[in-house]
Amino acid sequence: MAHKRATVGYLLETSRLMFQNAQEDEEINTLLATFNVDEQQYEFGLSLCRNAFKLENLQIKLHGQQFRSRKKFEKVYNAANEIYQQHLKFLRISFEKDKGKLKELSAFGKRPRSIADWIKQAFAFYQTTAGDEDAMAALDSFGITAEMFMQNESKITEVDAAYRAHKIKLGAAQNAVEERNAVIKELDTYAKRFRAICRTALKAHPQLLEKLGIKVYSKGYKKRKRKKDNIPPPTTTSAEQAAPTTG
Repeated sequence: MAHKRATVGYLLETSRLMFQNAQEDEEINTLLATFNVDEQQYEFGLSLCRNAFKLENLQIKLHGQQFRSRKKFEKVYNAANEIYQQHLKFLRISFEKDKGKLKELSAFGKRPRSIADWIKQAFAFYQTTAGDEDAMAALDSFGITAEMFMQNESKITEVDAAYRAHKIKLGAAQNAVEERNAVIKELDTYAKRFRAICRTALKAHPQLLEKLGIKVYSKGYKKRKRKKDNIPPPTTTSAEQAAPTTG
């Protein structure tokens, strides 16, 4: 279950205010005690708030880290892929009538369907081409020296490392969101139950309800039905979209 950040912040703050003010007010304590509400229940509610605050801040931090790691990956990928495509193009021009040769050099075949496939194919291309004298001579005729060729192979290694780092950060961020959501759901359920008890116990004391942040409606008031939020599905980042063209 997804939670909007604004909604999460509102739930955390209103719940903390409700439990804390209820705990600190002797008159409210006395009235709620008739419904078997004690110190342990106040503390449990506050502990849920503290845990939820902690997890909310953690997931925000990890989201930022995975966003930066994605940007770093995209930067090194775009730089390496641009040169990689040039190398592929020149070899295809050189051996356009020899498809078998191109296949040997991993320069002809199916397009990769994922970043992982792209990395695997790029590594195969650079390793096989570097060991082929004819292929290296063909590239040299286009002004691509062996040193220049190997420099981009090292960039493929950087792409691989950046992609792995991004996947780790992404996984950590997703786990943090799931943990946060679980606690938020528990807090939301507990706060609704506590609020319902307060409405009954403090019915004759609207000023005390307001102190807890609980809205007091005038007699005859009818709540409007809220329209459900139309939340669009999450967009796919460029790093996770269909693999780039190499074929």
